[in-house]
Amino acid sequence: MTHRNRGVRSRRELLAIGTAGLVGGLAGCSWNASFPDADVLAGPDGRLVFQPAELTVSVGETVTWGFPRSGHNVCCRPDDSSDVRLPGDADPFASYSAGESPQGTVVPLGGTYEHTFRMPGTFGYVCVPHVGQGMRGTVRVE
Repeated sequence: MTHRNRGVRSRRELLAIGTAGLVGGLAGCSWNASFPDADVLAGPDGRLVFQPAELTVSVGETVTWGFPRSGHNVCCRPDDSSDVRLPGDADPFASYSAGESPQGTVVPLGGTYEHTFRMPGTFGYVCVPHVGQGMRGTVRVE
């Protein structure tokens, strides 16, 4: 679990350091985008995961998902997936617009998606095209 404001470095700094090392090791490979401001990566290294899988933030904070690979989305809409968890009266969110296909609408390679969490609770989200392969994440808002 990742906690904001703990330790010497923020998770954004650690992701930037890790991404810089990865990009440096793969110099010249244009398919691997860098996301120094991303809090969560969707599908890093071609894996069907959100990294980190669990994140803890404070009410009012914005989480940014980075997409170093195409073919993924972020869904926390119970109408689009029975695998999501949404606390109480929280508004559902997704990286695609209402009315778009949750199965077929993905964030392009190198894109980002942001959501601001306005109430406390546990938000379980998925990548709809890959939920069957276990691509799930959790944001805990304190």
